[in-house]
Amino acid sequence: MSREDWQPAREDSRLDTEPFSELCRKVVLCVTEDWFVLSHFKPLIAVLKEVAHAVVVVTRSSGRLSEIEALGARVVDFDFRRSSSNPMHQAASAWALARILEAEDADVVHLVAMKPVVLGGLALKLVPAGHVVVHMTGLGLLAFGSGRLLRLYRAGALRLMASTLRKPSSYLLVENPDDLALLRADGVDPGPRFAILGGAGVDSDAFPAMPQPRNDFPVAAFVGRMIRPKGIDVLMQACDRLRRRGIFMRVELYGGTDADNPEAVTAEELKAWCAKRDAWWLGPVEDVREVWRHADIFVLPARSREGMPRALLEAAASARPLVVTDVPGCRHFVRDGVEGFVVPPEDSDALATALERLARDADLRRRMGEAARLRLLHGFTEAHVKQSLRSAYASMLERDRS
Repeated sequence: MSREDWQPAREDSRLDTEPFSELCRKVVLCVTEDWFVLSHFKPLIAVLKEVAHAVVVVTRSSGRLSEIEALGARVVDFDFRRSSSNPMHQAASAWALARILEAEDADVVHLVAMKPVVLGGLALKLVPAGHVVVHMTGLGLLAFGSGRLLRLYRAGALRLMASTLRKPSSYLLVENPDDLALLRADGVDPGPRFAILGGAGVDSDAFPAMPQPRNDFPVAAFVGRMIRPKGIDVLMQACDRLRRRGIFMRVELYGGTDADNPEAVTAEELKAWCAKRDAWWLGPVEDVREVWRHADIFVLPARSREGMPRALLEAAASARPLVVTDVPGCRHFVRDGVEGFVVPPEDSDALATALERLARDADLRRRMGEAARLRLLHGFTEAHVKQSLRSAYASMLERDRS
């Protein structure tokens, strides 16, 4: 399936949205962190509440569990970070998770992202569930991990996923067609039991189109985790090239460092990089709409695959032009020359050229921003994602009716 062939779900009034709660008592949703639940999976929880009588979220607390409970879900605090690549740690964490799943006795276990998928897959060998949803928000180490230990981890994770998804009661959710193709090529084939969500979805009313900023010179903003796969160092190199070309542009970085990630960029590195350039690291932002009220351009120079970046979708909803690299996820939303520019990964010269074109042409920024919002409205909103999730659960639970 090529990216030209794939289109995200459309709203369709013929979709059977009849509640399935008579078939599903409880869904257990496993997500690494409470903040990740709140930033990306409110639409998912809303659909699960339609599907099941009870929703339980198993996640690590950073002090925001009460916000998840306010959505109508019960919460179990579980530290997914304990699952390092050490096999003994993995086994201990899987055993602890199995005890939780045994106590909950859910009809569906919904595993989001790599750590819960691996730990949950191991736990479900001990305590099988009626249905399992494997929900990949990106492939991470499955796609670009290197080194002997990571290769072993990758091989084991793929075998575990393949075993889980061979069962007719399972379902696979991915965010772009390239991720589905890579998994299939590696032996993880769910057959017809899959859906391509196109991201977590954005509420287009909560993120309206923003008027064009009136900056003295353009501002390009990066929003995301401060990790090397995001290509922040490549963006700094592009800043140097822009300065040599006499292009005045402010680059702003929004997001925190990720101490648990081996690819993290340290605060010291970020400060040193920015001090040499017209760049500012401003840390995490509570309301990303504030970024797009004053920033002109979204930039994500990822050097490796993405799922479907929420930050990209939020910028698109805000009618900002998008500069991204030609990697899965990014290239499935941005069409080169339409919603923005798509450049090769790790090519600071091409990145600088794309930013320069937008810096020099306010009308081009406006046109591409309008196209980006239109693209979002035709398949990437919360409503579209909820529809895909309802359809996936309906398809999975339909077998229980017979």
